[in-house]
Amino acid sequence: MGVRDALWEIECAIGDAFDQPNRESDRQTAQSRRSIYEQALIDVNQQAGSEAMHALSSWIEREIRTSRRLPASHEVRQIGTEICRRTTPNVSLDL
Repeated sequence: MGVRDALWEIECAIGDAFDQPNRESDRQTAQSRRSIYEQALIDVNQQAGSEAMHALSSWIEREIRTSRRLPASHEVRQIGTEICRRTTPNVSLDL
């Protein structure tokens, strides 16, 4: 699964959670966060590989579906950094 596939899964979760008449502003916010999610997935993929990128993608999707909220950019970067450190413990980085 590549970054594009991961983004597709996230977009499906966003659609399921926010494609309702009273959630239009959330849908617009989701579109603006897409680039943040995409960059985090790319960074994790480059630093720790596709398995780590998939773990971050799954976390984002799960947050959207279960909490019905969009993870903030700092949360996504924090979780991405934690995943990278677990996957590649010799690498010191911050996303």
